Amino acid sequence: MKIRVEHGDFEENVIVLHCRELDDEMLDVLSLLREHSHKLVGYKDGEAHILKPGDIFYAEAVDGKTFLYTVDMVLETHQSLSSLLETYGDMQLIRIGKSQLVNLYHVAKLKSLPNTRIEITLKNSERLIVSRHYTQNLKENLGIQE
Repeated sequence: MKIRVEHGDFEENVIVLHCRELDDEMLDVLSLLREHSHKLVGYKDGEAHILKPGDIFYAEAVDGKTFLYTVDMVLETHQSLSSLLETYGDMQLIRIGKSQLVNLYHVAKLKSLPNTRIEITLKNSERLIVSRHYTQNLKENLGIQE
């Protein structure tokens, strides 16, 4: 992949990707670009925190509330898991259970468990269990073949 930067007296910044095909490498570049242009809000102790989607390790719905987990904070958001998935799904956020999403960029390792479930260890050492219904989706998103 070649990278060329042109700067000058332009009206606005524009990014154009020229690619022979929209392969995984180009999709990763697009995901990174989109991540930096999107922001989401999480609330903690009456304060609003502005986050990038990449800051989220995982999201979880509990008792009708949605929580966002970062490296060092737990925040509440007004968005549902479905809304988060719809908005940020192309940024490596995927569903791993009825009430959980995980950011694939923060997955450190996987471990097979009985009943075709998978244990995910995140880069911050937290562990999540992928339900049987979502294991195939996880494998496909990570490019794991059986």
